[in-house]
Amino acid sequence: MGVLWRLAAVAVAGAALYFAGLLNGIVIEHPDRPGAGPVVVAIGAAIVVLAIAISGSARDLTTARHAWLLRGTWAVVCVMALVGLSWLVGMPRQHSDDWTPYHNDAIALNACAARLVLQGRDPYTDLDLFSCYRSLGIGPDRTTPLRRGLFADEVIYPNDAELDRAWDLRSRGEGANEEFVWRPSYPAVSFLPLVPFVAAGLDTNYLYVACLLAAMALVLLRATRGLRPFFLTGLLGAAGLAAFTVGGSSDVLYALPLVAAWLWRDRGWAPIALGLAIATKQIAWFFVPYYLIAVVASGGWRRAARDLAIAAGVFAVANLPFVAWNAEAWVAGILTPLVEPMFPRGAGLVFLSTNAGLPLPPALLYAALEAAAGLVCLLLAWRSRRSSPELGAVLAVAPLFFAWRSLFSYFFLLPLFAFAGLARMPLGDLAGERARRLGALTIFAAPSRTA
Repeated sequence: MGVLWRLAAVAVAGAALYFAGLLNGIVIEHPDRPGAGPVVVAIGAAIVVLAIAISGSARDLTTARHAWLLRGTWAVVCVMALVGLSWLVGMPRQHSDDWTPYHNDAIALNACAARLVLQGRDPYTDLDLFSCYRSLGIGPDRTTPLRRGLFADEVIYPNDAELDRAWDLRSRGEGANEEFVWRPSYPAVSFLPLVPFVAAGLDTNYLYVACLLAAMALVLLRATRGLRPFFLTGLLGAAGLAAFTVGGSSDVLYALPLVAAWLWRDRGWAPIALGLAIATKQIAWFFVPYYLIAVVASGGWRRAARDLAIAAGVFAVANLPFVAWNAEAWVAGILTPLVEPMFPRGAGLVFLSTNAGLPLPPALLYAALEAAAGLVCLLLAWRSRRSSPELGAVLAVAPLFFAWRSLFSYFFLLPLFAFAGLARMPLGDLAGERARRLGALTIFAAPSRTA
């Protein structure tokens, strides 16, 4: 597959994720509306396309006969790039009548956790969910409910009326809060960078957008000079990257150091960046075995063991103060997604049961499917570690498509990781005359004539 087709494929997959994410939000907000099936198909197809785009060697199979198709594809990417750019430009504005900077409990709880750190208190023990949400002006629609207490008999996610009823009771002190996740459920770096923003009274979403822009800049820095306009067009064309970061996502906080580690994994400082990523969110943990497989392929087992030790050390240092404060509370916090009775939720396979009317199998079946998919992905990455060393950038989260909890936030950053993988591949540079002959388009720079 040629370089221009690889870049276009990643961008088109990112555009598909953008529309899938919009439809996913509509269906969750209005369960009576159809659309779960197209969401699941679009996400599954996007994962497959992204994996193909960063597999194998960078042979350029494009000929002048394909110019019309390539030109049409890049025209679509350019249009979507304008959509992505419009999300970034419109970031400071209010986006709805009930707009708030605290779009979900990850953002809200992390902001309150940073505030407690400023006060010299342990967020894993002292965070009060109800006072936190009162101070932020938000309610139970931005919480993570649990299948116990008043929700013990619920099978599918509680509706707004049920959430409000439980919230009103618990916020008045009537009974212990069993229904809502209240403590930070991520490692410490998820909220420590927010401390200066909270101290200054700034919207922490600007930090998340800055992290996305910085990650994009790192990809462009690693890409060859002649391909940078196409990389930039593709990064914006994968409009979900900008839209769902601006719309409210703290996931880019782990994505920035992870992208840096992946792009320069042959450098001595790369495991430090990897350590920061795994000290931020648990989803970064899924990338660790694929990072190590790629390092083994290029640097051997000793180099991989050294990188793992450094990354683990960074994780330990970042979290050590909170472990010393209350180790039991810290462990309970970071294991929340694993040990708490979560409701089925997401945009992966489970979406067909929660929002498309199919029977809901037991959680154990989803766990088995996720484990089986994880094993297959690891074997595939190992067998192709020399021919396709960048494949792990996509395969890492592919098993979550089959999980009991397959939130859309797990997948919308995949095009960013795929572009990072492409930037590492020996794609060569793009001669201006050849790009023009093949019909290549970019909204940022027309290929210049070269000798």
